[in-house]
Amino acid sequence: MSPAGGARSRILHYSPTDAAAQGNELNRRKRYALALLAAITLVAPIIEALMTGRVEPFSKFDLGGSFLSLLPIYWWYHLDKDETGYRAGRLLNVGVAALAIVALPVYFIRSRGWKRGGVISVYTLSVLGVLYLLETLGKVIGEAIAGMGGRFT
Repeated sequence: MSPAGGARSRILHYSPTDAAAQGNELNRRKRYALALLAAITLVAPIIEALMTGRVEPFSKFDLGGSFLSLLPIYWWYHLDKDETGYRAGRLLNVGVAALAIVALPVYFIRSRGWKRGGVISVYTLSVLGVLYLLETLGKVIGEAIAGMGGRFT
């Protein structure tokens, strides 16, 4: 075929169906889920301190923040399942929503094997430690603001 006779030229361009582009988009959304989890963890004790003047464990605010935290955790889990191609059963899906600290390591080991799943479980523990530090920071910030007269009651 001649070039003018209908031969299609191959132009390289960005395609959203490209596997690498999809992987990057998926990783970006997983980072958003973790950032949302971090924001909820930091802001919940600040709001509690501003509303009540102090931060207490197992308060309504603490339970509300924990409930809100389930949303980005499950979002991250759902995106990771898509990335790995793992088909989880109903019990594991409910387990991640109900008791993530137990169900996520099970998911990691089942979806990646013992070695990689164990390593990712250790990473998850470090993320849990960072979240604890963020919650502590939120408590300190909130109580400092409330102590300066920034209480909204």
